[in-house]
Amino acid sequence: MSLTVGELLRTPGLDIRPKAGRRGLTQTIRWVHVSELEDPTPWLKGGELLLTTGMGVGKTPARQRGYVGRLAAAGLAGLGLGTGFSFRSVPKAVVDAAEAAGFPVFEVPYDVPFIAITEVVFTRLMAEQYDLLSRSLEAEHTLTRAVLEGQGVEGIVAALAKAIGGWSVLFDLHGSLMAAEPATADVYLPRLWSELQTPRAEGPRFSLSVVDRGHHIVIQPVTAQGRVEAFLGAGKRDALTHFDRIVSSHALALLALELAKARAVSDTERRLKGDVLDKILSGELEPARARQSLERLGFDVDRPVAALALADGGSPEALAGVCEEALARLPEGRAFMCSPRDDLVVAILQPAGSGFLGDVQAAIGARSSGDVLAGAGSLVPFDEIAQTIREARYALQVCRTEGRQSAEFQDLGTYQLLLSLQDPEALRTFAGSVLAPLDRYDRGHGGELVPSLRAFLEKNARWEAAAMELLVHRHTLRYRMRKVEELTGRRLSSARDRMEFFLALRARDLLSSAEGNGRSFSRP
Repeated sequence: MSLTVGELLRTPGLDIRPKAGRRGLTQTIRWVHVSELEDPTPWLKGGELLLTTGMGVGKTPARQRGYVGRLAAAGLAGLGLGTGFSFRSVPKAVVDAAEAAGFPVFEVPYDVPFIAITEVVFTRLMAEQYDLLSRSLEAEHTLTRAVLEGQGVEGIVAALAKAIGGWSVLFDLHGSLMAAEPATADVYLPRLWSELQTPRAEGPRFSLSVVDRGHHIVIQPVTAQGRVEAFLGAGKRDALTHFDRIVSSHALALLALELAKARAVSDTERRLKGDVLDKILSGELEPARARQSLERLGFDVDRPVAALALADGGSPEALAGVCEEALARLPEGRAFMCSPRDDLVVAILQPAGSGFLGDVQAAIGARSSGDVLAGAGSLVPFDEIAQTIREARYALQVCRTEGRQSAEFQDLGTYQLLLSLQDPEALRTFAGSVLAPLDRYDRGHGGELVPSLRAFLEKNARWEAAAMELLVHRHTLRYRMRKVEELTGRRLSSARDRMEFFLALRARDLLSSAEGNGRSFSRP
């Protein structure tokens, strides 16, 4: 509904006459201003229609051309020159300069008051503002209705796309899609996410405008309670209007409320699930009540469950929140429990089958600021949850000991034998019974028997490879291994004796890793 200079000139009953600058008749009139200054531009913003009786236009052609040049350069919509005061008609220099610049100039006869022009423009501007307000309210009511009808963030995003006549996407802080309208709008997500990673994005709290594939796009953070919860992208082929931005702002407010509500519900559910898990593991819930509690949390108690033990070097409470977000978006996340325990997070879920660890760890790792280590227990009936949690913690302990990213208990091989000794003293006693003579020799002679034995076994009894690992001559290594046999009474040519040495060294690794970090791998 914007009023252009050409439309103003065609207004019935308004006797104003175009004189120059027909190429600029499509310029929109933002405001009307009356001034007799020689240079009114310092007090103007651009888009104004200037009305004057000509007192500041100047008497010489040079000054008249300069006057028109200043107005055109300032981005004014046009000039209405009232005749019968300073000039009988519009000066030729003004006409020539305006024509050259494509700047609209029209004559306002003496008997046409400036107020008549002002009323026409202001009436049109008021109608435009009223129309903008009406359409904005209607669109806002549609957005609000989507919330009241329980359509959630998907309904808000769909209503926004329809209101602006374009598309809209909502994605989380990790670039994962939360909602899109139409569904094909997800094609813009990689570009939107990459734009947020650029230095010019100035951090996640600022909106960003881009043009991509011929579409004008704005990306805005959805902020609730001072925290950025997600990002909203909206775009269309035409430039975004003031109406589009008003509706987008209302959508942001509604999305913030929905996401804040979802977070509050999620936090409450996580605390409830953690409490249930703690009570099950402590034995506070008898089997019948435990079964009932799990069913209320969405578990199918007739299907097996599996445990995960996760750590990222940071706060277990923060990691629990990350796990909650990740599991909720995976098929395995239809029913799950997360609980921070000691220095790790325990999660219980119902995967479709084995081999789920990789996808779950990747989803959690993508959201964590640290390097996520993950151990998985076996699939077990619901009344054996404590067992699968122990296995998951054992698997996580192996990750810490050997520098692995992930491990499944069923694939740990000989570690299962060591980890089945739940008493650390039992492990310590076993390792000492095999390695103590070597420890005493190394302490008394500054020897390297234990490290040499480890390298020899890890290189599968290959003398050259082990010697190279230790940076010693192979004859030196042979002498050390003979000393190992002499002190322990075992023979490295015996597969059984080599296995005992290997298990003893691995037991030392597990104990050292657990004790060095103040951890215990024996409790659920």
